[in-house]
Amino acid sequence: MNNPTIGFIGLGAMGEPMVARLLDAGFRVISYVNRSREAMERLLPQGLVEVANARELGEEADVVMCCVFDEPQNDQALRGEQGALGAMKSGSIVLLMSTISPGYCQALEKEASAKEITVLDCPLSGMVQGAVDGTLSLMIGGAETDIARCKQVLAPLGNIMRCGEIGSGQVMKLANNAISLSTFSLLLEVRDLVAIYGMDLDNFMGILNRSTGRSFVSENFPMPRGRLKMRGMPKKDVSTCLKLAQELGVSLPMVQQCFDAGKVEAERAR
Repeated sequence: MNNPTIGFIGLGAMGEPMVARLLDAGFRVISYVNRSREAMERLLPQGLVEVANARELGEEADVVMCCVFDEPQNDQALRGEQGALGAMKSGSIVLLMSTISPGYCQALEKEASAKEITVLDCPLSGMVQGAVDGTLSLMIGGAETDIARCKQVLAPLGNIMRCGEIGSGQVMKLANNAISLSTFSLLLEVRDLVAIYGMDLDNFMGILNRSTGRSFVSENFPMPRGRLKMRGMPKKDVSTCLKLAQELGVSLPMVQQCFDAGKVEAERAR
């Protein structure tokens, strides 16, 4: 794909630095205001081209990167008369970069294939700093030949990791988030034990991170004390993981316990 135009939907905390990297790499990137103009105003001087809406974006883009919060927001951006998908040309590509269900991705891929449009699921891991540095883990589901067509536009964003067929990128991301969020919840519990005993928590974390219990979560742990509250992103991601497990007949008791405890903490915080 030579000199593709990238249509980017979702200039949020992750999307804004991703677009900045694509612009720095020399790509023509177009977007529209999905929720707030602030990111748009910061990116316009860097070369971002503003269009009026999702449909206009779909008309111009060779590759659409959709990086919004959930499935309803993906529907709003992609489906329907004003969505990008209805205006996209044959041979173009949609990258679903939200953390959503694999079934959603598979259904959209089937819908798009009737117009000879390729859909790949490509959720992200690496947090905002990874988006800034271009070190994101890009967990992709789809055919190897289709992923190869996207390497040029994805290279500035991070490391391309094929997980399997369409939907498998989401399975990887949901599993990753279930593990990291459950680990965070466990670490909070153990810190309570250590604090009540009287050990200095900074000392505890320093020793832990040189011991076998260390993890990405412990090494990047926010030092202010808090509780994992199941709302927003954590609630969406873990509930989606649990729903998938139910559909597959798999039991995830530890993840379920983490989810239930987080919901209790969210209720207490209200």
